[in-house]
Amino acid sequence: MPQPENVKSLQRFIGFVTYLAKFLPHLSEVYEPLRRLLDKDAVWHWLPKHDNAVQDIKRLVTDTPVLKYYDVTTPVTIQSDASKTGLGCCLLQAGQPIAFASRALTLTEQNYAQIEKECLSIVFACQRFHHYLYGRDEITAETDHKPLISTFKKPLLCAPKRLQSMLLTLQNYCLNVVYKPGPEMYISDTLSRATAAGGAPDYAQHTVCNVQQDLDVLSQINHSDYLNVTDQRLLQIKQHTETDESLQALKYVVLDGWPDSKEEVPLTAREYWTFRDEIGIQDGILFKGPRVIIPKSLRSEMLTRIHASHIGGEACYRQARDTLY
Repeated sequence: MPQPENVKSLQRFIGFVTYLAKFLPHLSEVYEPLRRLLDKDAVWHWLPKHDNAVQDIKRLVTDTPVLKYYDVTTPVTIQSDASKTGLGCCLLQAGQPIAFASRALTLTEQNYAQIEKECLSIVFACQRFHHYLYGRDEITAETDHKPLISTFKKPLLCAPKRLQSMLLTLQNYCLNVVYKPGPEMYISDTLSRATAAGGAPDYAQHTVCNVQQDLDVLSQINHSDYLNVTDQRLLQIKQHTETDESLQALKYVVLDGWPDSKEEVPLTAREYWTFRDEIGIQDGILFKGPRVIIPKSLRSEMLTRIHASHIGGEACYRQARDTLY
C-alpha cells in the first residue's frame, strides 16, 4: 500500500486503520501526526514524521494480535471490492482479519463493466485464499455491489460470457454471496483503491493454484467470438451504438456501476433496470447475457434481414433470440 498523497487518500487510510483500532495498542499516539493533516485549516505538507507514522501503523496492522490465526472450526468470510484501478480483499473470521491481498487492474480489466470488476474481485479473493477456502462447507462472500447478488441466483446462461467464466470458476467454492453497504467494507475498499503501482504481483510461490494465469484467461474472453454475426455487422452495431442516446446512457451506467434505486438511473436507460445484472460491454458493444443489444436505428433493418432468410418462421425466431436483443 503506497503512502497517502492527499487528504482524501489519508482519510481512506485512517478509516481502514480505525476499523482495526480495537486490535491495535496505542494507535491514537501513533497516528496523531497524521490526524493533524486533516485539521480544517491544515496545509498539506508531508514530512518524515508522517512517513514514520504510516510505517509504524503498517507494522501494527500486520502483526499479531491484529492478524488472527486461521481456525478450521470457525466460519469464514471474504470481503472483496473493486475500484476503477484495483482489486482488494480480506479473509476474516469473527470480524478479525486473517490475511489481506490487493492488486492493480490491467488496462483490459479497467474497461470491464463494474459488475464484472466486482465479480473479478471475488474470483481474485477465492483464488488468492484458495488454501483457506477450498473444501469449506460455506463461505460468506461480502460485496457492496447489489446487482451481483441476483447474478449468483440466476441461471448461468443469463450472464454475459465473461461473467459466465467467472461464475464457473467460483463453483469450486461453496459461496454465500451477501450484500454489505460500501461504507461498512473499510478493509477491501481501502485495499482496492490503494494498490501498489506496477500491475499484478507475482504469485508464482503459490503452488496450490496459479492465480494470475487463471485471471489472464478471463481477460482474453471475447463476447463476439460466440456470436453468429459477421465482423462487418458488429462494426456497424458499434457505430450505431455510439450515436444511440439510450445505449450511451446505459453504457456509462454499466461502466460506473448501477445505483441503488431505479430513480437514480437516467430516464433513457431505465428500461434495462429489471435485468441490469445481465448487461455487459466489450469493444463498445453492449450485451444482455450472450446476446448483443441492437441500437434502435438498426432494429428495423435487422428484422428485415432476419425475415428475408428462408429457414422458416420458428428457425428465424430461434436464431434471432439466441443472438440479438
